[in-house]
Amino acid sequence: MKAKINDSIQTLIDITADFSDLIIPKGTIGAIVECYPNPEAYAIDLMISNPKVIGGFTYENVILSPEQFIVISSQSISEDEAEKLIFN
Repeated sequence: MKAKINDSIQTLIDITADFSDLIIPKGTIGAIVECYPNPEAYAIDLMISNPKVIGGFTYENVILSPEQFIVISSQSISEDEAEKLIFN
């Protein structure tokens, strides 16, 4: 396994949400919340920018394979840090 719980990730491709028709764009930031060894997969909470809600983000939980994301930090990042990555 190349990633672990609480690692921050960035998606490499557009992702279809598991529980809605939402298409989550490439480059979305998230955090690993669960790891599955065989086959290797990760449950990830992705931060979706939404200025209509308090805090400015909603979250979508998806299951991704290692080829669909990169680890950007081996510890979780704050919402402020994620916002800087998203909007800069």
